[in-house]
Amino acid sequence: MDLKQFCRLHSLKSRGLSAALALLFAASWSGCSKTEPPAPGPVKPAKSAKTTPVGNPKTTGRLLVKSNRANTLIEATRIVPADAPAPTPIAGIDEGAAEQALAGLMPGTYTVTARSPGWPDVRAEAKIEAGLTTEVAIHFKSGSLRLESLPTGATVKKGGAILGKTPLVVNELPPGDLDLTLEYPLWPVLPFKTTITEEQETAATARLPHGRLIIESVPAGATVLFSGRNLGQTPLTIERFQAGTKKVTLQSPDFPALELSVTMEDGGEVKLSPLLSAAFPLLDPAAFLRTVWVETPKEDPEKIAPAFNPTTGFRSRNGIVRNLHRRKLFEDWLRRPYRFVGTVKSYNRDTGQIEFAEQRSELSRYRVYAQLSASARGNQAFADQLTKGATIELYGKLSAVEEPTSASSYISIEFIESEPQR
Repeated sequence: MDLKQFCRLHSLKSRGLSAALALLFAASWSGCSKTEPPAPGPVKPAKSAKTTPVGNPKTTGRLLVKSNRANTLIEATRIVPADAPAPTPIAGIDEGAAEQALAGLMPGTYTVTARSPGWPDVRAEAKIEAGLTTEVAIHFKSGSLRLESLPTGATVKKGGAILGKTPLVVNELPPGDLDLTLEYPLWPVLPFKTTITEEQETAATARLPHGRLIIESVPAGATVLFSGRNLGQTPLTIERFQAGTKKVTLQSPDFPALELSVTMEDGGEVKLSPLLSAAFPLLDPAAFLRTVWVETPKEDPEKIAPAFNPTTGFRSRNGIVRNLHRRKLFEDWLRRPYRFVGTVKSYNRDTGQIEFAEQRSELSRYRVYAQLSASARGNQAFADQLTKGATIELYGKLSAVEEPTSASSYISIEFIESEPQR
């Protein structure tokens, strides 16, 4: 074999080895990257709340609707001849957007309807041409309201929505009748109706019916409560007190709570000058004696009243106990304030004691005595009224009830710290 033949043989072997290696590498790579093809099936479209026709942009048109209200629903209906089937309205995709586009519309004339909650529908016509975008502007006409109230500071509501407190300006309201309610502390809800005119401001004033209330109690300094709310202390003037028949309560440390009825007309004025002592109960001596009376047995006229023990503190001042239930007297009646009306028999200016004319009930004779307080004794005008035969009203604490030493005498009923009822 010469040199030329050897070189040719070596070249053939090298080419065969390279080809074999190339085939092996290709088979190996193909086996590693091989995957099963996906199973055939329908392609799912992207999710959307609503869709509009896409159509051929060369044969269909596009509608762009712009509204002056953000919360707007758009609907386009193609106008067809009367004898043609009614077309299906096409709704915008972006509900509530101020600018909405409807694509894929067949050429023709459309009625465009815009809706917004609480507003009248607005309609317009649009001509759709193939390959073009038609723009339509929708304008919801509106008016505004400037509302004040007397008294001011009322909460204004439209349905369940709070618009604010008076004085109040509300813009962009739909034209037409507007029903509102006004709420104010301690006042009943006030319905209020007005009319909104388009492109204008409506000015209105809502009056919560009220009048002027003046309370001047005797004595002064009582706290005035209305529906649990503290309105102030007497003397008190309330410029805006709600109309109608209402109740106010007066409270003072030295007197029981006094409830007053107030009947107020709208725009009126009521003045009250209550006596705080009017809240004390009025003592009727005859009725009072009946509640503590104990009948003495005929066979034992000297028998004392029951439930009496000289060591209990229920003893009488003069030691006489015959017909009065001392325990009931002490527990239910004594040391409590009462009002009393009687006819003056005499008045001792030195001691400040009033003696009232003797009275008789079906049980016994009785006489009432009243010891005036220091302030009452210093009231010269009151002292001048204490003449024999004068009828006066006073209040004080019931301090003692004493039986007489003999059946022919009278029971004495005594008051202390007495003040004129004025």
